[in-house]
Amino acid sequence: MKRNSTLITLSVLLFFIICACGNARTGEGSTDSTVVSDKSIDSAAIRTAMLDTMKISFAFMGDIMMGTTYPDSVHGTALPADGGRHLFDDARTVTERVDVAGGNLEGSFLNGPGRRRPMGNPRTYFIFRMPPEYVGNLVDAGFDFMGIANNHINDFGQPGRSSTMATLRGADLPVVGLKDSCETAIITRKGLRIGVTQFGHGANNLDVTNLDELRRVVRKLRAECDLVVVSFHGGAEGTAYLHVPRKSETYVGENRGDVMRFARTAVDEGADIVFGHGPHVPRAAELYKDHIIFYSLGNFCTPYRMGISGATGYAPIAEVTVDGHGRFTSGKIHSLLQHRGIGPRFDSANSAAGLIRRLSQEDFPESPLVIAPDGTLSRSDKK
Repeated sequence: MKRNSTLITLSVLLFFIICACGNARTGEGSTDSTVVSDKSIDSAAIRTAMLDTMKISFAFMGDIMMGTTYPDSVHGTALPADGGRHLFDDARTVTERVDVAGGNLEGSFLNGPGRRRPMGNPRTYFIFRMPPEYVGNLVDAGFDFMGIANNHINDFGQPGRSSTMATLRGADLPVVGLKDSCETAIITRKGLRIGVTQFGHGANNLDVTNLDELRRVVRKLRAECDLVVVSFHGGAEGTAYLHVPRKSETYVGENRGDVMRFARTAVDEGADIVFGHGPHVPRAAELYKDHIIFYSLGNFCTPYRMGISGATGYAPIAEVTVDGHGRFTSGKIHSLLQHRGIGPRFDSANSAAGLIRRLSQEDFPESPLVIAPDGTLSRSDKK
């Protein structure tokens, strides 16, 4: 659904070639228009100049679970009206406009009943199963990839994982995050190859606690792509865990990773953008070596059977623009609020942006990232 900008890219490249040729003249005062410089055009310099001026825009979101058919109707419907076609009505004004949009699919696409994983304490364990036809809502909203490296991709075992991958691929939506199955994907925009991947906790996922695995995957993408985006599902859950602790986090007995170390390692290895989710609340953001990191974008579209009160109902969209080298240039945190059974809707109070702004100032005061009250992102001259 995204516009094809190959012609624009070629036009820009042609412009730089013409400029290079136009500057390749003989000495001052020459009147022979047929004489050209014996210096060859530096194609590397032309490409560098092109990447310096190029802009690629992204939109990232946290957890997406559009409704569930499990358990079967004991508590009434857990599916939105009209097949969920209006869940992303507000969000699509951003997701359709940017070059690349992606999020975390929190659950399986599977027709029931299917065998679910054993459920422990029902107060802390939940099971999600989305109708496969709901994938059309993602396509219509302009999403370009989905990560599935999270604990809920295992809710219905291998059948659930296989059905989810097949459903997304059948809709031409790249899917990433499962070890040896769909670790990475490459999306082409404006003539650039953009590599995406996702890490999470739980069986079958690329492991957010395994930094050697992170290095392997990022290095592979870096060798094949112009830009690299790393998503992760990690950190403890709930409003008690708003802050990035700068150490490993354990929740319900499971290691959920040291998210700061993970994100910065990803950038050190060549990632251009890193965005997280998993705590079900927003967390801080920072600029690290000219690259932006969002430590959690919280929930985004979870209209049923997930908490959406207070900060768990904040549903930010992180819009980011980078240059052709992947360096941050600008952006905005769009604030939305979730509404039960309806989906995320724009929030004039900018609650999500305000929370991320405060947390970023508290957790990463050394970062040059500036977040305005309305969510606009910029860079200070802080060194």
